[in-house]
Amino acid sequence: MNSLFDNLFLYELVLLFLGAFLFMLLCAGLVYFIVKKEDLKKLLLFFPIPIIMIGYPSIQEIQIEKDKIALKKFSKEVIDNPEDTIAQKELIKVTEKLEKRATDIEDIKAVAKANLLLGNSEKVIDLTNKIIEEKSQDNNDPDTDQKALPIPRDSTRNSAINRGVNTKLITLKDINEVAKIQKNLRSQSMSPEDTIQLKKQIDKAIPWIDAKTRAYLSSKIIRQHIIRDTVKNLEIEAQ
Repeated sequence: MNSLFDNLFLYELVLLFLGAFLFMLLCAGLVYFIVKKEDLKKLLLFFPIPIIMIGYPSIQEIQIEKDKIALKKFSKEVIDNPEDTIAQKELIKVTEKLEKRATDIEDIKAVAKANLLLGNSEKVIDLTNKIIEEKSQDNNDPDTDQKALPIPRDSTRNSAINRGVNTKLITLKDINEVAKIQKNLRSQSMSPEDTIQLKKQIDKAIPWIDAKTRAYLSSKIIRQHIIRDTVKNLEIEAQ
């Protein structure tokens, strides 16, 4: 159930629970009015209020799920056709929307990958650094004495969950590494002879991704910096 509410803002959660509480309260009042044979018209006028309060967060959650599907769709389209400017614009829009609501590792990973495709290396570094630091602090909490803790019955299940979290965290670190390569190369000059070494460095940093995406990122990063260096050389020659 928690996953249903993960992407909602605090005020949306408050609206949802207050709406549910108010709806139950009105239902109880409706039963009372029926038993007492009171006029129901005044009470029925209040029912749209909790329905709207419950409906708004629910609609937002549905929209978020649609945006997640759109993120995957446009990411694939950009990878398949890097020259598709329409897909790039749509990916920018949906990434910006989901970025505000990304809270768990999986959502942050998806948004970070999309920003990586778009070349927004600084955003990727900020997003991934935040969650990596948080999880690292959780795993290395000095206030937790592991020896003093009893072994839970479902320790095997907990270990599996922890392994899953750690795997996702490693993936985020890999994404972070590629983003740093992007950012660092923007401030460095690169000759065409360096491209082979750079490809090896990029491929090593992104073992977490499929071959098509890896090839896209590799060619995009290298192409951007070759163009930048070419422009820089032309400017120097012009002077």
